[in-house]
Amino acid sequence: MKKNVILYLGAMLMLVFCMSSCSNSDDDEIFGTGLTGKWDLVEVQNGPEGGCNGDYANKYPSGTLIIEIKGNGKIVFNYEDGKVETLDYSIPEDQDKYYSSLPIMIIGEDPYGYVVEGNILKLHYAGIYTCDHIPATYVFKRTK
Repeated sequence: MKKNVILYLGAMLMLVFCMSSCSNSDDDEIFGTGLTGKWDLVEVQNGPEGGCNGDYANKYPSGTLIIEIKGNGKIVFNYEDGKVETLDYSIPEDQDKYYSSLPIMIIGEDPYGYVVEGNILKLHYAGIYTCDHIPATYVFKRTK
């Protein structure tokens, strides 16, 4: 009997410990789903500055570029210098023609593969390119 009480108390203490050790940080909080919403540029991976090296990342401070993807087919670019630019975006029905493992969205006239993972949006340039570097991937974090 005493052994069962000790096991029971041990199990309860482990349960309380596990529940209290979970973090409620803002990084884990989901503010929305899908593409629509406001996104803050956090880094650009590869691109011209990275050359052909791969795994290159240039980090950006919050507010450098905030994009707002609206449900009406518009995307608004808000730059830190106050410049605002609005472009059309669409999700083409003929996804197969882009030969991408990611779904494609067209921003202006340029195709980008996109993936939303929690609060992170990655836009990978998926158009034709003739440069000698890995195309850029723009990484955004969802804002409230």
